[in-house]
Amino acid sequence: MPSITQSKTNRFSDLIADHRGLIGGIATAGVVLAIVGVYVFSWGADGEPPTPPEKVFNAKVKRAISAHTIKLKSDERLNYAGIRGPYKDEPLFEEALRRNKSLVEGRRIRMRYDKEPKDGKDRVRAYVFADEGFVNEILVREGLAYVRLTPGERRFATELLAAQAEARRNRRGIWKQKPVSTEPRYPADPKYGNFHRPSCEEVAKIKPERLVTHKTSRRATDAGCAPCPKCRP
Repeated sequence: MPSITQSKTNRFSDLIADHRGLIGGIATAGVVLAIVGVYVFSWGADGEPPTPPEKVFNAKVKRAISAHTIKLKSDERLNYAGIRGPYKDEPLFEEALRRNKSLVEGRRIRMRYDKEPKDGKDRVRAYVFADEGFVNEILVREGLAYVRLTPGERRFATELLAAQAEARRNRRGIWKQKPVSTEPRYPADPKYGNFHRPSCEEVAKIKPERLVTHKTSRRATDAGCAPCPKCRP
């Protein structure tokens, strides 16, 4: 028959074992919860699969063709997404081209895209980053390019429109020379990101379901439309 002292000792040992089991169970449960927490966090609260990491492509620029077009070392042409610079017969074409050359020509660049790297005409369109920063935005901020947003090119719409507002406010580049247009309205086609004078021949080509009318040219540019190079509104 065990003594009272032995009984107390055995009960104490059992109690310690029970506590150890409980502590071990809590620790194990904590690890499981931590794992589950990481799993939920990585998949998102709505149960959607995690977004894959963005692919950023690098390339070397052979030469700049215009303020918004470059040729890569691979001989592939690339157009800057979300903007357009002056065309050859528009003011500041040479100045904008020179600035683009200083930013990218002979340099390595990083390219980021919207959903697809090419548009409906199989042209490469990208947001370009070089040593000085976001090239598309730099050209717009310096008044050497217009913002031109289309349904497939809106990833950096906020940054580009803010840069354009700054350039216009400070009358830089194209905004210093641009006269105020006094048309009663400005038809626009969001599909191509252009706005026009009412008399422009391009207006007849806009499908009725796409036609948008702006009261002033400023409202058109605030909406991310660039002026038509033909009628120059």
